[in-house]
Amino acid sequence: MSTVTALVGELAQAREAVAGRLRGVDPTDFSAVRRAYDAFAENDPMPEMSTHSDIDLGGVSCLGLLPKGANGDHVILWLHGGGFSMGSSRSHKGLASQVAVRARTATILPDYRLAPEHRHPAALEDCVTTYRAVLAEGVAAKNIILAGDSAGGSLAVATALKLKELGIAQPAGLMLLSPWVDLANRGWSHAAKAQRDPFLTTKGLSLRANEYFGGPNVLPMLDADMRGLPPAYIQTGEAEILMSDSTALAERLGAAGCPVTLEIWPDMFHVFQARYPMLSQAREAIDRLGQWAAAHAGR
Repeated sequence: MSTVTALVGELAQAREAVAGRLRGVDPTDFSAVRRAYDAFAENDPMPEMSTHSDIDLGGVSCLGLLPKGANGDHVILWLHGGGFSMGSSRSHKGLASQVAVRARTATILPDYRLAPEHRHPAALEDCVTTYRAVLAEGVAAKNIILAGDSAGGSLAVATALKLKELGIAQPAGLMLLSPWVDLANRGWSHAAKAQRDPFLTTKGLSLRANEYFGGPNVLPMLDADMRGLPPAYIQTGEAEILMSDSTALAERLGAAGCPVTLEIWPDMFHVFQARYPMLSQAREAIDRLGQWAAAHAGR
């Protein structure tokens, strides 16, 4: 089998898995949607951990992952995606564990409150609370990576901005996978990539944003003052409607003087890294994430 043929097969399989995630699930039944979302990744392979346990940080329930050879002095705080209304530490433990092992770094996934039951700023408050609790445990800010995918990427940036407002030390870096940072969905890629994105739609994202904010008003995160934010590493797919969120964020971070690395992965879709069991590009991307996290968290 040629390399090209193998690549096409891998990509088709991964895209079908993503597209079928919520197929047949009533989108108005949040309990069913959340169960389906969590179940989608529950059987993904996880590397062996020294510790894999439920913990409480500042009153926020979290999942703690400690790879072999790691200690608790360096932490990746991973904020899961799911459109602010679904997802959990369970849905993202596989992906986060793959990065954790490569970075040889303890990883914490908070189960922040979800919309529409808990609207903004509940999720952000939980993320800030968890970060402060990690600091209170004795982990230096210079040894923390604030990571997030999709809506979790939005929360990671929002958390960094809130820390700046509160005068709390910034983490060592922001590690962002397909971050959804323009919640008004104004980016050029919404139209340009609509026919290529296998599962995201502007209509669906607008619904999630309205649930999160309780109405059509959204926070203009991309207009925020980003001076003083830490170095950022952004990975995005070239075939997703949120690609322009990543390019716009990278541009604004760079203009604010923040070191930023942006990678646009050809033919890849939203948070393609989560399909590491079947997609070689996902595994390569995870390798890079682990290397970056280790380098910036002082490992």
